[in-house]
Parts: sequence; structure tokens; C-alpha cells
Amino acid sequence: MTLTVLLLLEVVPSAVAQLARARPGLERLDELTRLGVLQGRHPRVPVLLGSLHALGAAAVIAGLWWPVPGVAGAALEAAIFGWTLYRQVRAGDRGRALGAYLLFLAMALAVLVVNALR
Repeated sequence: MTLTVLLLLEVVPSAVAQLARARPGLERLDELTRLGVLQGRHPRVPVLLGSLHALGAAAVIAGLWWPVPGVAGAALEAAIFGWTLYRQVRAGDRGRALGAYLLFLAMALAVLVVNALR
């Protein structure tokens, strides 16, 4: 349960920031992915990511009672974090710059494993 709460502490604010198109959330998304969202390129990405984070969070919460949605939600979150890491590495980020999303990916995978073992 602790891992689930920690994962939700990352996912829920990200979902809200991206769905609301909050400037700090868009700036962070651009900083990580270099998509140019603030310049008007790829305007659907924040809404898509926010929706996927919200769906993943809901499934992870349902996973507290039923393992199958927990596995699905954690897998979705792991895919999002993996995609973000891919974008970072592709843009040339190395070392400490990758630390946060490596941690988030590890948390999502841990939640996935815990739910799969139940």
C-alpha cells in the first residue's frame, strides 16, 4: 500500500497539471521531453498524458481491492515513465537528470509486481 500511495503522489498531480494545462506542468513536460508544447507543437500530448495518468491512477487505486486493475494501472504508468525516460535519453540527458523518472519507473514496476503476486 505504501508503494501505491507514493506512486499516486507523483501521478495525480501530473494528471491534474496536464489536464488543466497548468504552465508549470507544461514547462516540466517540455523540459523532460523537448516536444515544444509551450511553442504550440504537439498540443494534444498534455491532454493525452493527463488522461492516461488519470486512468492509470484510477486503476492503481482500484488495485488496492482487486489486483488486475492494479497491474494494468501500474503497467500504464510504467509505460508513461519509460516513454519519458526514452525522450530524455534521446535528447542527451544523462546521469542525475534521469534519476527522478528512473525512480518513478521503479515504483510503478514495484506496484505492478506486488499486484501481480496477490
